[in-house]
Amino acid sequence: MTRVRIGLGDVEAFAELDETHAPKTAAWLKTILPLEQQAVHSMENGREVYTLLGSDYDLAPENQTIYAAVSDLYVYYKPAIFVDAKWPRHVRDYLVAGFIYERDSAVRGINGPLAVNCVGRITEGLDALAHEAPRMRREGMGKISLSIVPDGQGI
Repeated sequence: MTRVRIGLGDVEAFAELDETHAPKTAAWLKTILPLEQQAVHSMENGREVYTLLGSDYDLAPENQTIYAAVSDLYVYYKPAIFVDAKWPRHVRDYLVAGFIYERDSAVRGINGPLAVNCVGRITEGLDALAHEAPRMRREGMGKISLSIVPDGQGI
């Protein structure tokens, strides 16, 4: 079982990757970690925090759902118009990694629900994320970091 540390502002949480149902997505995610970059609070999806991974990746659908739940860790292609109103016209969407921290939220696109690759589940610290994300939304978003937890640590 691979554990991922999620840092958001001054808090941290831990997720477990679902290497059984999303083996390719989990393996791919491990190759790009660690990362630390700008966190974004979604405006169209409710209580979602995500970070841009870029547009240079080609990630296949795996363990997809349009019903992302609280504590799911996922990746998906977010329409570029939701990322930047002046998006470059040659870019259709951006790959993002994110999570939903509270109920009554859904990942949406221009024409309805978007499928996400559910790659893991937050198992510790969700309450801290749920406290920090709205604060950052009000006061200005900070950094999000994702990193692999070495075996035997963070347990």
